[in-house]
Amino acid sequence: MLRLRRAKLACNLILMLLMLNASAFAQTLTFAADEWCPVNCEPGSERPGYMVEIASRILEPLGYEVRYQQITWARALLFARQGRFDGVFAGTPEEATGFVFPSEAQGRYTIGMFVAKDDSWRYDGPSSLKNKRAGLIIDYGYGEEIEAAVNRYSEVVRTGGNNALEQNIRTLAAGRLDYMLEDINTFSYKAEEMGLADRFRLEKTFTQDDLFIALSPAHANSHEIAKALSDGMHRLRDSGELSQILQRYGLRDWIVPTSQGHSSKVPN
Repeated sequence: MLRLRRAKLACNLILMLLMLNASAFAQTLTFAADEWCPVNCEPGSERPGYMVEIASRILEPLGYEVRYQQITWARALLFARQGRFDGVFAGTPEEATGFVFPSEAQGRYTIGMFVAKDDSWRYDGPSSLKNKRAGLIIDYGYGEEIEAAVNRYSEVVRTGGNNALEQNIRTLAAGRLDYMLEDINTFSYKAEEMGLADRFRLEKTFTQDDLFIALSPAHANSHEIAKALSDGMHRLRDSGELSQILQRYGLRDWIVPTSQGHSSKVPN
């Protein structure tokens, strides 16, 4: 009986050591980005952003520990490119050139032009931007066509830093900008948070495209992680988990099935 107890104790001890060992050697993946709610919000908060939750839901069951560090977008791209981070949240091929991308997107965006609510001006093609003051964020991509028009006709004010979006919104509210470009969900989320949502209107929408967890070109396992993310998106979508995550942020899946059994993308 004593020997049996000792054997059970030894087995339990070995099992505990194996579990501790697996935990100790779990690979940590650190992703960086600036705040861009509802895609990626405050690290460690109850709602860190739907893309952060997607990454954790897919990668943590595979033995990865997902971490999220908030820095400026320009530094996030630079440091991830150098291999100091494993990737960035909310990346696009336009902004994160040379990065490794999953075949399935982890989000979607729509670029909108926002103006003061009482501004009677209307967008009527690129030339209507002449002599207007435009608010953009350093190293953000808004779509080649609208960016070319803005750069050609408008006086562009590019903002950087951790609070670039908030700064642009306050500057627009103060009348020191005539318009700004931003993802429509991100603008609405931040303006509501700031208590300024009723001060603006959406004048026009432009680029609509996919968002990704863009992986560092300096890391050998980036292609492996990209495949895991793509496979995981299929699993989350099929199981309904993706819709549950998005609903926490007041959003719906950007891909919906059609009556013919195919799928189509919808505006976010």
